Amino acid sequence: MAAIVNCGPYSTVKRERLVLIGEAARRAGVSRDTVRLYTRLGLVACASRPAGSRDYADYDADAVELIKNIKVAQSIGFSLSELVPIAAAYVAGRLDDDEQRLLLAAKLAEIEERQLKLGQMAEFLRSKLNDLPPPDTAPAREVISAG
Repeated sequence: MAAIVNCGPYSTVKRERLVLIGEAARRAGVSRDTVRLYTRLGLVACASRPAGSRDYADYDADAVELIKNIKVAQSIGFSLSELVPIAAAYVAGRLDDDEQRLLLAAKLAEIEERQLKLGQMAEFLRSKLNDLPPPDTAPAREVISAG
């Protein structure tokens, strides 16, 4: 029997058995190193399980979904350092619609500012290219042969 677990206010992730890091990485579509990094940064939690002389990290389905969400957030411009408090709030169920709206609006403003600066840089480069003579009217360079 699968139970619904809380991984934020809108989660409907069903609890599955715990999986090792390789399987968690495969399911999330990332490398093991990525999962290790997210765990070390506190973005994703795991259960540590001793087995002989080693400790194994076990991840549940919530962690896998969170890893996928982190990758999406990174793809739209959030840095890992920005995501640490956001992921903690998400897991704790404190990331309500108003908080999400504020975070997304702030990121959008940052991206639009960057877009404006990039447009200015592109216009500058266009201007410099237009100031140069066309390639076919430039004086030919004489090649000196050693001989």
